[in-house]
Amino acid sequence: MTKDLYDKTYFRSYVAGTTDPLYEKRLKMYRQEIARIEKYKDKGSVLDVGCGTGDFLNLFDTARWSRYGIEISDFATAQARAHEITFDFDRQQSAQFDLIVYRGTIQHIEEPMTSLKDSIRWLKPDGVMAFLATPNTGGICYRLFQELPMLEPERNFVLFSDRILRQVLKNFGMEVVEVVFPYWNTPYRQVPGDFLKFLVRLFGVNVRFAFWGNMFECYARKCEATSTPNASC
Repeated sequence: MTKDLYDKTYFRSYVAGTTDPLYEKRLKMYRQEIARIEKYKDKGSVLDVGCGTGDFLNLFDTARWSRYGIEISDFATAQARAHEITFDFDRQQSAQFDLIVYRGTIQHIEEPMTSLKDSIRWLKPDGVMAFLATPNTGGICYRLFQELPMLEPERNFVLFSDRILRQVLKNFGMEVVEVVFPYWNTPYRQVPGDFLKFLVRLFGVNVRFAFWGNMFECYARKCEATSTPNASC
């Protein structure tokens, strides 16, 4: 069962107070991502699909944002509730949220198209959908090696490229306003080490490294008439 893959062990580096060095890097990345989001939407109601322990949503200013989450892990949900993240909302109601975020989660969802259609329905007209920390099968590393260092096959269902996700959103009537490859400014960048590891990987040595194009962000806006496929805003 998918839910069983996301227990306390999975979230060990996501809980505040952890000694895992990745935790501080992750917080820095969260702040960068929120700054990019707020170029398009800076207040309202936000839904994080697969919100984990709520540390990302916890950085949204509560004076400007009402924060909601969806999460299958009981452990993570309990942690997120401690951050005052709300999980109760009417999933039959349309046009509820100003912002919906998929942060590193779209590939973990068993039925991603159903999830996307639900999210678009929940999004208000002119609302924004943000895909963050999304593995990119269109990047040079995946094209060459057919894998990325952050991927865990047992937890992945559908992997997108930036071009395919852009087309899917367009087909659902969304307007894609920006695609970002954030490697250069992230706390995960290690230059020249990443480029040296890339060269080593070309010779068949299996090493893990961050690289430009491995991950992407996609920001899309809901048109006034998104119910029409290929609608133009």
